[in-house]
Amino acid sequence: MVSWDRPEVLVAHSKMWPELVPRIAAEIPVRQSDTIAALDPETRASIDVLVGYQFPPDCLPLLPNLRWLHLTGTGTDHLAAAGLRPGTLVTNAARVPVEAVAEYAVAGLFMLLKDLVELTEISHRPAWYTGRAVMLDGATVLVLGGGRIGRAVIRRLSALGARCVAVTRTGRTPVPLAVKTVGVEALPGIAAEVDHVVACLPATDQPLVDKAVLGALPAHAAFVNVGRASTVDEEALYEALRSQQIRGAFLDVHKNEPLPDDDPVWQVPNLVVSPHRAFAFPGEPAEVARTFLDNLADLRAGRTPRDAVTLREDS
Repeated sequence: MVSWDRPEVLVAHSKMWPELVPRIAAEIPVRQSDTIAALDPETRASIDVLVGYQFPPDCLPLLPNLRWLHLTGTGTDHLAAAGLRPGTLVTNAARVPVEAVAEYAVAGLFMLLKDLVELTEISHRPAWYTGRAVMLDGATVLVLGGGRIGRAVIRRLSALGARCVAVTRTGRTPVPLAVKTVGVEALPGIAAEVDHVVACLPATDQPLVDKAVLGALPAHAAFVNVGRASTVDEEALYEALRSQQIRGAFLDVHKNEPLPDDDPVWQVPNLVVSPHRAFAFPGEPAEVARTFLDNLADLRAGRTPRDAVTLREDS
């Protein structure tokens, strides 16, 4: 049985480490480095456990004895390019940002439904006593994804009077509080029956929200994406906005991040560009540290880590 009593732990997270390292170090010794490559070969060879998120291509083989990778974020689609060795234990902090992302998604939807973007444009003086704000109460919202974030979004929207239709991979297991749960194959057909869409999906090989789905939505539809950019055909969405095919969109994720200043997306009408921050909240580093220590406790007790991730073969 592998011992986890005194593993060599490295935290490689340039933004989070000032708060993350002290919390982990209170229970177990830990090293810190902004990059793996900055460490000398002897130190790299001693590392058993890595805590971090975004890694440059082919950097993980620099840690030849890595046994466990704890991700401070959720997604795993970048690990193949980073050179993760098959058989390495992977856990993540997917439970940490659930409520924050759900709140952000609802906030984005309200920005679109209540024309709050227009009201916050400093150079624009809105007309008094006019507006095209619409109600969320009584609306039908299509929530793409029935995982933790999707369910948290549905809880909030349902409490606000919306009817939620959930889309999951198969549609076989009903999502709590959703009036209907359907599989992804039903997406183009069900899109014509809803008012708005909130996407909370993990990365996909092909966009699920494509020209056909966007074309089926009503003209008053608002679209929010707090999932992964790969789930949406961005060009089809931009064209739908330019042609006023739908009311507006709020995107917290983008194919290219950060967006260059000269990116044409800045000129797309009725689009709110959010800089990928739905997950952030003041207590995030403390909660990420807690997930790591929870999983370490599981390993020391001989249990399967509670946040263990099963990777796709191509990830």
